[in-house]
Amino acid sequence: MSMKISVAHCREQEALHRDRALNEPLENRRKIALAAAKAWNVEAVLAEKVALRVGSLNTLDAAIALEFERETKSGVAE
Repeated sequence: MSMKISVAHCREQEALHRDRALNEPLENRRKIALAAAKAWNVEAVLAEKVALRVGSLNTLDAAIALEFERETKSGVAE
C-alpha cells in the first residue's frame, strides 16, 4: 500500500528546505538543503500528475454512473 502525499505538503517541504538553504552559513548544509528542496519539487510534480489522473478518473466514473442511471430510467438496461 502506497501513501499519497499531497501537493501542498510537498510544496511546504520544498519551501522549508529552500529557506534553510538561504539561511544556512555552512556550504555543505546549504547544498543538502537545496538537494532536499529539489527532491520535494520532483515529488510535488508527481503528486500533481497523480491528482490530475485521479480527478480525470473521478469525472469518468461519474459520467459512467450517470449513463447507467439514464439507461435504468429509460428501461434500456433491463
